[in-house]
Amino acid sequence: MKKGLKKTDLPRFIADVMLGSLSRWLRLFGFDTLYRNDFTDKQLIKLSLQEDRVLLTRDNALAKSKLLKKVLLIQSEEIREQIKEVLLSFYPKLELLNLKPRCPVCNGETERIKKEEIKGQLPDYVLFSSHEFIMCKSCGKIYWEGTHKEKIDEVKKDILQSLK
Repeated sequence: MKKGLKKTDLPRFIADVMLGSLSRWLRLFGFDTLYRNDFTDKQLIKLSLQEDRVLLTRDNALAKSKLLKKVLLIQSEEIREQIKEVLLSFYPKLELLNLKPRCPVCNGETERIKKEEIKGQLPDYVLFSSHEFIMCKSCGKIYWEGTHKEKIDEVKKDILQSLK
């Protein structure tokens, strides 16, 4: 069930308690996705309306709320399928999807930083073995390429390939 959605919208999302993993993955794809595991339905609706966010939910009753302007009822229980549901709802031209990753922890915007700027903040072996770093502008968390990035990139590639 979709309500109030157009494929041309560049949406910002808010996700209910059942979609924490989906929220983190959407952030890695670059989508502004608000999530806390203690939002009440009332808070979700209020924030969705105030901030013009699409509510992502697995709750049929919540999705049918007359108060909501934009909602996407997520059908699947499997994370890759959930990501596909969101992408297919908004991006008819997936090859154009090239958003900058957001912080998977706090949803903040990220920026590339130079190794010299973070000396002393990370172990020496990380600074020695990695060449690219990004930092969250909101929480200050630093990310670098490692085996986890390869896994994330592989999942993203698989999902996008399966949608073509």
